[in-house]
Amino acid sequence: MKTKIKYFISMILMVGAITACSDESLEETNPNSVSADIYWSNLEESNSNLTSVYGAMYNHFIWGFDIEAWRSDLGFPKSRTNSYQKGLPWYEKRFSNSIIDVSRKWEALYQVIFRANQVIQGLEGMDAEFKSDERWTIQMAEARFFRGLAHFYLHSTYNNGKIILRDKIPADPSEFSTGLTDADVVQDFFRVDLEYAYQNLPAQQVQKTRANAGLAALLLGKTYLYTEEYTKAMVYLNDVINNSAYGYRLLEGDEVSLLFTSAGDFNAESIFEINNSDQHQLEDNTWDEESFFTRWPRFSAPAGQPIQGTAYFVPSSWLTHAYSKEVLDSNDTRNYVDDGSGGTKLRNVPLRAAQMIAVVNDETSEYYQAPAANSLIGFGGTIFSFFKKFTNHDIVSSEGDIAQTPWKSGKNVVVYRLADAYLMQAECLIETGDLAGAIEHINKIRQRWGVESLGVSDGSNHDFDGVVYTQETLREHLRHVEKPLELSLEGHFERTIDLRRWGVAKQRFQDLAAMDFYLDNYTPTGVDVPNRNKSLITEGMSPTAPTDPTVQLKEFETAASEYNTALHDYLPLPLTEVLYNQEVNN
Repeated sequence: MKTKIKYFISMILMVGAITACSDESLEETNPNSVSADIYWSNLEESNSNLTSVYGAMYNHFIWGFDIEAWRSDLGFPKSRTNSYQKGLPWYEKRFSNSIIDVSRKWEALYQVIFRANQVIQGLEGMDAEFKSDERWTIQMAEARFFRGLAHFYLHSTYNNGKIILRDKIPADPSEFSTGLTDADVVQDFFRVDLEYAYQNLPAQQVQKTRANAGLAALLLGKTYLYTEEYTKAMVYLNDVINNSAYGYRLLEGDEVSLLFTSAGDFNAESIFEINNSDQHQLEDNTWDEESFFTRWPRFSAPAGQPIQGTAYFVPSSWLTHAYSKEVLDSNDTRNYVDDGSGGTKLRNVPLRAAQMIAVVNDETSEYYQAPAANSLIGFGGTIFSFFKKFTNHDIVSSEGDIAQTPWKSGKNVVVYRLADAYLMQAECLIETGDLAGAIEHINKIRQRWGVESLGVSDGSNHDFDGVVYTQETLREHLRHVEKPLELSLEGHFERTIDLRRWGVAKQRFQDLAAMDFYLDNYTPTGVDVPNRNKSLITEGMSPTAPTDPTVQLKEFETAASEYNTALHDYLPLPLTEVLYNQEVNN
């Protein structure tokens, strides 16, 4: 499939290239152009154009995981004492519409919409015989799914949801300059598209890379959750969780080690992945946004030798500490490891932490073919943790071993998992008063990670925290423990959107700015592994160096003071759109 994408993208660009040399030529059919009537002569051709829609989804700027880390409470721009400059405007809440990534994301999403509209228009022009073919219906549903998805992403990201609604291909240059549409109208529009996809896509597709009804249901549930229409959201989320036709299930037991690894591509928990490859089109430029390789491993892996990453975005202090300090379930045998003297001991860090991030005291997780991360890297320079989910730590000893360059990785990007549906459903249950149901959904996830369950014991063979949760305390736990620890940097700007829709973004940054963390020394147990000084994140004030900025850490202080709901809840309209589309100012 990936090899075909480039060919058909080129064909589409050729279709749009028309050269006029005289007035007479304007009255003649350009022999180098291909009209929709000719191009859509069969469903194989329309399917090829549909492939170009999927190709547009490879664009890194649609996902912006680095920006999501910096803009939310999940990440930091590299070193606390020598920060990555590109990340600081996002982290410190000083971004504006002139930042190029604001435009890049906007343009990438409208490219998806443009291509989806091409497919829709072509399919609509077919005759009744083709329209009666099941393949026609599925292709139309896929195209409308991505048109709806792109509008949903734009609506939930830019200008309080008031964006440009594009339901057709512009017929002439004047139609490119189009005014803004009210947010509620845009919302109604993309829900209709997503509902059409939900009703007409199969439960599973032969190609796992293709959209299906379960993915459409998840997105519909998310749109209603975002507008606090919990009862409607629960219908779709219940379908995702319980409809066996989709084939989804949470990975449990030893299977959890498959999450975010090459061996776990398209596992039973996966709902949507960007299917990358380091075997095709490696001659493409590193910054070709429709190449099949990805730069995310390079951006998030440890910098320098031997791993050859850059660590542009790393986990924040509170997130690293929260991952590391989850209470283990003493009844789960997975939590016991060899103590080196013939017995067993509890793991240093929980399974969820070990799967999501690399930290100095994780002594039992292989990392880039080393027995533990602390035998490879020092965790110094105030960079004490790294995200794992984008990297190739499970299959190579260095990102440079992947292809021609560490910039060209074939690692899949997991966008949506079944765990997301469970936690959205738990939120709906909390907000509608069913706390027992919410705890059941949350504990399903916690127990698969071997961490202590919430609430009073139900008699099962698990440890429980014994807390009698209220709506407020359970809501707080879901918001600031369960969702960020389970779903950090998945989906589309999920954490940023969550903090905004809950109305807690500024307060969250203020709360985090009031927290104190320091870096303690750590002595690894591995043979010939040196001490890792200033490497172990610890809450509180350093007993030895409370004023040393390489030891004592404060985060989000500028964000806490600078965050302005009117300026920072949404991205502004890009400066390029404001300058070149006068209609948006009317």
